Amino acid sequence: MTQSAIPLCVTTGVKGRPDLQERARALAHELGGVYYPREKDNIPEVLAATGAKRALVVTHTKLVLRDGDSEFEYSFHPNLAMLRGYNVTRGWRDLYVEAAALQPGESVLDCTLGFAGEATLAALMVGETGKVVGLESVPELAAVTRDGVSRFDLEPKILEEAMRRVHVVTASYRDYLREAPDASFDLVYFDPFFDERLPGSENSVSPLALFGNTEPLDTASIHEARRVARRRVVIKHPRRDALPPEIESLVEESVTGRKSRVVYKILPPLAAGLT
Repeated sequence: MTQSAIPLCVTTGVKGRPDLQERARALAHELGGVYYPREKDNIPEVLAATGAKRALVVTHTKLVLRDGDSEFEYSFHPNLAMLRGYNVTRGWRDLYVEAAALQPGESVLDCTLGFAGEATLAALMVGETGKVVGLESVPELAAVTRDGVSRFDLEPKILEEAMRRVHVVTASYRDYLREAPDASFDLVYFDPFFDERLPGSENSVSPLALFGNTEPLDTASIHEARRVARRRVVIKHPRRDALPPEIESLVEESVTGRKSRVVYKILPPLAAGLT
């Protein structure tokens, strides 16, 4: 059991079916939350009755995470993965694909999974013989994303099959990297939350910023990432900003586009003899 750090209740949609109620009970146990039989209660009433700050709602199509204070909702929908994956299958340029330079059979550790957009692209590139592990430190977010990648429909089907191969792990990348063996993944990837929203960026990022872990990258984790990476570490970052100097000094190459607001920065592994 990986317990949520914030008081959580798990319920169903109004008058949820028995199978959904059973799943809600199982998720409540898994996440260390409280199961609440919803009946006709609205979510504020559910939260008030349980004393929880967040509600995870089990429906027949998806899981929905609801914040009690802001009433923000988060549910899985790989909008950008669908668009970018479609473009990649047509041979169009994608900055992540270019920076990662993945080959079939390689392995990827996505330290900041989010909506699993880049993880899905990675799974598409490494194919059925490769491996993609995505880390999410917030247990309820991990549950939503794990559910989403397992059953969301995508087109083309090759992209859906790639998304199904993303293995979601509930873990902090700081802890996971410390315990991972040397050179155990070909690529280690970070897409940390930015200090500011990018102008014109998708509104769907806001709930992730509310529910997710917004701790900045630290040099110790980058050192561990370079130890774990066989080939490279890639960090996505706002183009207008520099990384902390001690991390920026390690960057070997940057990949961006003329109109892109982000840049993918490539760092070498420690195995290359750099420290």
